[in-house]
Amino acid sequence: MDLPLLLAAVERGDDDAALELLYDVTADDLAGDDGVALLASAARAGRQGVADHLVVWDVDVTRPWDGGVDPVTWAAENGRYWVLRALLSRSRDPLSSDSPHRRALRTAQEALASGVGAGNEPPPAHRAVITDLEAELGVHHSPDELMTRALVHADPDHDDWFASVFHLGLRTSRETFDWALEAAQDTSNLDRRRFGLDTMEYLSIAFSLDVEQEHETELPFAREAEDFLRPLLNSEQDPRTLAIVIAAFASYSSVDTVAVILAHADHADPRVRETVSAMLHTNTAKHEEALAALTRLADDSTPTIRTNALSRLATSALDTPELRAVFAAHLADPYFDARLEAAAGLALRDDERGLTALNKIRSSVKNMNSPGWGRLSDIHHLLRVRAEAAETTAQGR
Repeated sequence: MDLPLLLAAVERGDDDAALELLYDVTADDLAGDDGVALLASAARAGRQGVADHLVVWDVDVTRPWDGGVDPVTWAAENGRYWVLRALLSRSRDPLSSDSPHRRALRTAQEALASGVGAGNEPPPAHRAVITDLEAELGVHHSPDELMTRALVHADPDHDDWFASVFHLGLRTSRETFDWALEAAQDTSNLDRRRFGLDTMEYLSIAFSLDVEQEHETELPFAREAEDFLRPLLNSEQDPRTLAIVIAAFASYSSVDTVAVILAHADHADPRVRETVSAMLHTNTAKHEEALAALTRLADDSTPTIRTNALSRLATSALDTPELRAVFAAHLADPYFDARLEAAAGLALRDDERGLTALNKIRSSVKNMNSPGWGRLSDIHHLLRVRAEAAETTAQGR
């Protein structure tokens, strides 16, 4: 194991390079001091993906770091939510009286009470840590309490918000849905309204799992949700809230949502466009309008929006010279994922330019930890299925 190279990758925040380097590292390599030092470095740098990988490969999370620092206590005290989740994932008995979960909960509560980390950016996620650990230990608070925790920072991207809305989303009951709907109707408080809408969306995810298991066709409360959300698609003025409304509506609606969300494809706020780009598709009665919108979004200044649009176009059934020109224009896109989707779009249409680009991308992929490895596997599966279908058709003639 090349510890200096790994530490350098972690320090500069290059998770891709670190994970590539870790591919050939064995559990034995990580069993000693080097593994502990690397975990400490990844945790302190907030590199969740690297920390997760190391914990999965059995780096000892109970061994103190330099200076006798206990890893679990450090993560809880500093409000490092995702790092702590990784460290605690190896604990087999969270309910025992001396479990690391209980120690972490006490530590986070004490840190929050004493104001540890106040003024940091982003603020430490002590409330997320407490919410998660309490749920793990069987302590469940009211929706109002969880919302209060989320609204301290009132940032939908903060872990405090995520933990509260996630745990509420698991409570698939009429009572929780009604609470979320009431909060979402509070026009006097934007943050409360956002949180209610976000909870409605998270509930839809859990509802969909229940429906799948019970072989039902409609989500619980879907019609109520649609009736409430549909007018907001036209009236909501706050961009961040509108993005949540679009996602929630698409989650509950059983009709073709493309026609409804097309109006927001060119919204000025990138959060809204990104939400739309992830949901638009061309398998719709509005396929011409959807194709035009996705074509515009494929040239968006935000890389993830371009990637979403190119991916949707790549897997569509359409094939025109104009569409191929869109893909060809992005074979040199500065964003790797966008280049990959553009290459896929051409390759899936038997265009040699796409196959050549995919081969070039494949040659740069070192191992399964490399960027693009998973998507390349998906693309090659699609290409193989298409080739087998074409061969079967030819044999049947």
